[in-house]
Amino acid sequence: MSIPTSPLEQKSLIGYLWATRSRFRSGLFLVLLRSAASAPIPILIQRIVDKPLQDKNIDGVLYYSGWFVACLALHYLFSVWGAKLLAKMTSQLMVEMRSRIFYRLQFLSFSYLDGQKTGRLLSKYAFDTQKVEALVYNVLNQLLPNLALGIGILIILAWMNWFLMLVLVLAIPVYATAKFFFFRNIKIANNVNRLAQEKLTGTASEYISALRLVRSFGEEDQVERELDRSSESFATSRVSQSYVNALFGTYVHVGMQFLTLIVIAGGSIMAIKGHISIGTLFAFMAGFGYILNPVHMFIGMSEQYFNAQEGYNSIKELIDSTYVEQWHGTRREDRLRGDIVYENVSYFYPSAPDKQVIKNLDLTIRPGEHIAFVGPSGSGKSTLANLLLGLYAPTGGRILIDGVPQSEWHMRWIRRQLAVVMQDSILLSGSVSDNIRFAKPDATEAEIHEAARQANAEEFILKMSAGYQTLVGERGASLSGGQRQRIAIARSILRNPPVLILDEATSALDYESERLIQEALDRLSEGRTVITIAHRLSTIKNADRIIVLRDGVIVEQGNFKELNAQKGVFAELIAAQSTGSDLLDTTEAT
Repeated sequence: MSIPTSPLEQKSLIGYLWATRSRFRSGLFLVLLRSAASAPIPILIQRIVDKPLQDKNIDGVLYYSGWFVACLALHYLFSVWGAKLLAKMTSQLMVEMRSRIFYRLQFLSFSYLDGQKTGRLLSKYAFDTQKVEALVYNVLNQLLPNLALGIGILIILAWMNWFLMLVLVLAIPVYATAKFFFFRNIKIANNVNRLAQEKLTGTASEYISALRLVRSFGEEDQVERELDRSSESFATSRVSQSYVNALFGTYVHVGMQFLTLIVIAGGSIMAIKGHISIGTLFAFMAGFGYILNPVHMFIGMSEQYFNAQEGYNSIKELIDSTYVEQWHGTRREDRLRGDIVYENVSYFYPSAPDKQVIKNLDLTIRPGEHIAFVGPSGSGKSTLANLLLGLYAPTGGRILIDGVPQSEWHMRWIRRQLAVVMQDSILLSGSVSDNIRFAKPDATEAEIHEAARQANAEEFILKMSAGYQTLVGERGASLSGGQRQRIAIARSILRNPPVLILDEATSALDYESERLIQEALDRLSEGRTVITIAHRLSTIKNADRIIVLRDGVIVEQGNFKELNAQKGVFAELIAAQSTGSDLLDTTEAT
């Protein structure tokens, strides 16, 4: 799975802008024409004051005023046209950037993603890209054309009077001094603010998604205190950021106003002594604003630039992450047979390298066989399924699928040959039909309805307000647990996978829901390899073979009757479950 190159490979935001420059040529050309249209304005002002005004020639005033209006009209035309084109190109660039971020997420290892808060990833996807977009648009549509206009007018004013032009150039050391004293502090303040915002977003996202848990336990006060701490930390960083920017902006503003006074006062004295005309003084007074405008804009955008640079760094942190899945295989076939071999497989999580979850495990699963993994919490049941799905890579040994090493298969194709029905099945916020079709985007309505019937789901679907088009809410919140499970089973039936993974799909349901779901699962399991991760042992009585795990090692295997008769670990698990012991954890993650 190779990842194509993109402008995001540039280390800095400036490099990124330069790498994408060809995208904005036409829009930038138009806004530069806007600047060219406004450049003659100081000359027109000088001509109006020096000639027609002194000669009391109204026609002359109207003549030059007409040219002035023409310049403004062209400025307006090019501004609107260029701004629209730049906005379109910038928006498209951000669509590509967000697409790149999500694309990258598909390659990041779950050993990395497991340690990331969803809110922090969301902050990179939504807010950091927004900061970059705002800066790119303002630089292209405001800063560069105003800078070009300022330089053009500076040349015109130098032609009128070089001495006053030198006074205007004093603006450069004022800005350079400000940069030397303040920019480092601005950069630090923006970095602290960005990290505080990520923490705030991550914490808020986590608790908002867990509102049911919070309210069920009556721990609103505890959560509110935690959120307040994150919010206060962000607010403090924001105050510090604003203070540094206020110091910088005020310093430059006072310096620029002082230079304005020098130009006006100095020019007035020169006009009194006859060294320059009144029209030239007016032209300098009008042109001074154009020259200072890009300087003021650059200063005003400094905060925005550092925010955008921090946002870009945050995005780069994700894009450049080395925690990527190491699947580079390309092999595909018409369909898997479902022959799976774990060959001396070991695994430990990167966060806990001293604790092996799976230890030198050997296991062969024949095509069409129904295998069940059982064992105490933390024994490695779910980890074996995740290794097969390629969500984690073995740290030792290998997995063979249909006799071919897992690493040689195209992993995304392999995953499309499998279907997973989890204990708490995940639904998306679309309609019932959308959720079933997720497994097969080109499925017809007839195929969707047939899958729902086989999953014992059509009966309740047709009773809903809009039938198959009924919206299920975020994560299927408007449905009961049993209804969510049956839609998830319909989704797997539609995929028609050669290998099926069941993660205790009937757990924590009422009797009637469990009966309907078990019937659907029995139909779904026919003719395919089935791996059941079992927490309730009563659900695997019909499994061909039960694999008993403890501390990542197979300690027993056989069918239900054989293992129960051995009076070993499996029999102990049955006894413990029947007495209500928690040796088996129904919320196990490994």
